[in-house]
Amino acid sequence: MNIDMQQLKKQSNIKLLKLILCALVIMGVILAMLISSHNYYRDIVIKSQQENILNIVTTASSQLEQYFNVREHYLRAILKDSQFQEEFIQFTEGKKIEVNLINLLYTMGQEEYVAVELIDKEGNILRAYTDDHPSYQYRRGEDITRAISSHNDIYFIETFGDRSINIIQAVKMDGELYGFVRIKINSDYIYRVYLADYQLNQKGYISLKDHQGRLFLHPSMEFIGEEVVQARKQQYPDYDWSELEENVRRQINKETGVGIYHSIWPGDDTRVKKLSGFTPADIGDTFIILNFSADYEETMISFEGITNATIVISILLIVTSLIIILYIYRVEMKKNEIALETIYFNELKEKNALIMHQSKFAAMGEMLATIAHQLKQPLNALKISLYNIEDYHNLKENDEEYLEILLKSNHKFVDKISKTIDDFKYFFKPQKETKVFNIYKAIEFAIELNMARINNLEIMVNIYGEKELEIMGESNIFSQVVLNLLNNSIDALKMIKENRKIDIYFHGKGEEIVIEIIDNGGGIRKEVMEHLFEPYTTTKGNDGTGLGLYIARYILKEKFNGELLVENIVDGVKEKIIIPREKRE
Repeated sequence: MNIDMQQLKKQSNIKLLKLILCALVIMGVILAMLISSHNYYRDIVIKSQQENILNIVTTASSQLEQYFNVREHYLRAILKDSQFQEEFIQFTEGKKIEVNLINLLYTMGQEEYVAVELIDKEGNILRAYTDDHPSYQYRRGEDITRAISSHNDIYFIETFGDRSINIIQAVKMDGELYGFVRIKINSDYIYRVYLADYQLNQKGYISLKDHQGRLFLHPSMEFIGEEVVQARKQQYPDYDWSELEENVRRQINKETGVGIYHSIWPGDDTRVKKLSGFTPADIGDTFIILNFSADYEETMISFEGITNATIVISILLIVTSLIIILYIYRVEMKKNEIALETIYFNELKEKNALIMHQSKFAAMGEMLATIAHQLKQPLNALKISLYNIEDYHNLKENDEEYLEILLKSNHKFVDKISKTIDDFKYFFKPQKETKVFNIYKAIEFAIELNMARINNLEIMVNIYGEKELEIMGESNIFSQVVLNLLNNSIDALKMIKENRKIDIYFHGKGEEIVIEIIDNGGGIRKEVMEHLFEPYTTTKGNDGTGLGLYIARYILKEKFNGELLVENIVDGVKEKIIIPREKRE
């Protein structure tokens, strides 16, 4: 108990110094991690965005390839159809003015096509199915020249003029060339249906180039048909376009990948940094390049927000650490003052635990005494009966009826002992669930457990109440409470010489059930009454634990949401139990 306060203060100062050093190290580590991880997390954000961009272009590429494959398949199926072949020959000979399957093809895909053209084997236009038929201008073009030369199917990106994607298939019958059918697919339709919905942030967009790197589709419609790098160099000759040039070189080589380069946003002369993802889409013997561009700074906005938030959090952590250090210092100083009190409290706590342990054994002793009282009467009776049977045999009596009576009485005494043991076993056995039980029977059960003591003191016990009254709960727990209160009354009645009496009343009163146990044992002293429900308060001196009423009241509150009241009356005590009709959940 003799504690050196100076030593405690010295220990506190050492702890504080260690805490400050530890906090400084932790703060330094946090700042170092923040600085070193900035580039790492930036690269993760960029990589994630590039993966998103690449997913967009590869998905769009697959959709376009599937679209053109389907159109190619449709056209090839038509050209192999015998009806088409017959009508095409008649059309070239001037015997027919319409090729029905081609007309049907155009009508069904009118929104998709700039035109569907019938062309003879010399490359002359025979018929153009188009919306603006009278003013439609036929362009022979490079693709027709190649088709005439090779007699094979040709796929061509027309970056000038109609800006269409052309599919040319030869009309052949028995190996002989009769002409060509050219489908000119509308690039605006392709962009609107398959590309326009792919967006990322506010500035992201998709553009298309042909296999030579010439712009084919672009939201700004600038430099359409021109090679993109040359166009940028001519427009902004002072800028470094090497990054863009490398990107386009990879695209022309049919690579799928991502890149970072500097360029200009449409309608804005400001040089900006962009992320891009690109992939080819195969169309027959050629391909188009899909490129998705996203603004670098726009991508990094979320990362900058995280960085700023991390810095703010780090500052808050540092400030919080300082506050905690100051607080701990004050706590350490306070701990010096309460050190003695803590030691004293721990000693007191150990003593209280020992007292509780002893009180449990005392309570168990009281119950064992009750059980012994209950068993004593049938055991004595059994002993006397056994003596009678012994005399019966020693005297060689020959009265079978008398022997039968003795044996039956023995069975009766054994059954009573067995019932007493079963009653106490049920009394202490925990119930797994609550259920409705009869109050009258629960009270009777508690009285029966104490019947030996009641009979020994010649106590008159009367029960008055509604015998059908029921409540929800654990019946054996309720009987324990009643038994506890009965024990108090029985102990009080020991001091009364005659007319010992316990009256028990129970009834339903509105939303409550009231049980009253009244004795004429002389009452409780005022100084004891003031502390009646505190642990270790007893009127029995060394014979009591002082826990009976405390435990009874605790059980009623916890298990039944009830209350226990005790008051002095004329010549005795009234103990009142009040329980709501519905048990608290």
